[in-house]
Amino acid sequence: MALRGFIGVGSGRIQNDVILSRVGESRFFEVPYREIAALDELVLSICSNTYLDLEPLIVIGPNSGPFRVLEGNRRLAAIKVVRDPVLAKRCKISVPQPVSDLVLLSIENILAYRVEKETDAEAFIGFKHINGPHRWDAYAKARFVATWYKRDRDNGLTIDQIARQTGDTNNTIRSYIASIFVLDQAEREGIFSISDRANKGRFAFSHLYTALDRKEYQGYLELEKGWNQEPSDDPIPANAVDKLGQVLRFIYGSKKEGRPGLVESQNPDLANLGKCLASSAATTRLIAGDSLQQALAEIEGSRLFNEALIVASAKLSKVIDLLPRYEGDQSLIGTAREIFARADMIKSYMEKTAEKKQSGN
Repeated sequence: MALRGFIGVGSGRIQNDVILSRVGESRFFEVPYREIAALDELVLSICSNTYLDLEPLIVIGPNSGPFRVLEGNRRLAAIKVVRDPVLAKRCKISVPQPVSDLVLLSIENILAYRVEKETDAEAFIGFKHINGPHRWDAYAKARFVATWYKRDRDNGLTIDQIARQTGDTNNTIRSYIASIFVLDQAEREGIFSISDRANKGRFAFSHLYTALDRKEYQGYLELEKGWNQEPSDDPIPANAVDKLGQVLRFIYGSKKEGRPGLVESQNPDLANLGKCLASSAATTRLIAGDSLQQALAEIEGSRLFNEALIVASAKLSKVIDLLPRYEGDQSLIGTAREIFARADMIKSYMEKTAEKKQSGN
């Protein structure tokens, strides 16, 4: 049975990197501190405008406590540090001082909604953050639905049911869950770690689930058709695990190996990487450390040459248009000679190749 009501928020302390919020004499809300997003803006908002108790926390636990927060961790953490300067200092969070009595009064009692089972709150939380007003990024959404599916699939929960309850499409939820399982498999096997990726910014999870939906990646990783309909905990076959490590390092790079990620932009880099994975020669060049463009030249060399020649011609046309602006710099004459020599070499090679082809016909 779910219960809705106000609870009193008392003093707090940090214990094992967990914020514990005392409720009354013996009840506690438990909030994993390191998983909480930056609180500074929320703390500033509360101190400037008081706490607006518009939406209840969702908690789980027996009547006597302790309670664990399922939804509203950031809000509770912000309230805790506003109330407790010592806690704020230990958390390295700046709280505007002095905190007014009106602000403290607004966070003395906060609205909470208690559920008996996590599944009672799952659909609400999922909808709110997947297609509702407070959306998570793709990785957070995927991690949420994958955890939900993994926990309750043996009780009959299906991906279709999760999709209906969160308001998303079946294919999207299926891609999310399967990709998280692939990522977790790579972490367990020790062949990839998100923390080792070359880019320090937000984890580009969409690169992974988009790649795994493409035939080239599925073929390289030896995934069978329909592999993500009811994904297993280890979707990648044992004989293709090393290839998974390669693919993840190609996409995201590796700080330990000093290797940059090859996918700077999902379009066209992800598709081009897929083309390379479908070619053993191009894949070999990627493994050797060549750039994506160098590897792509193995399979699309003719097209790339044509495009490069046209671009070079266009740039030379621009130089010719700007010739009247040349001011007599002697060093640039050497550059012009190099361009002339290279153009002559390109012309000679193209003429010989064309003659050979003509004579062969």
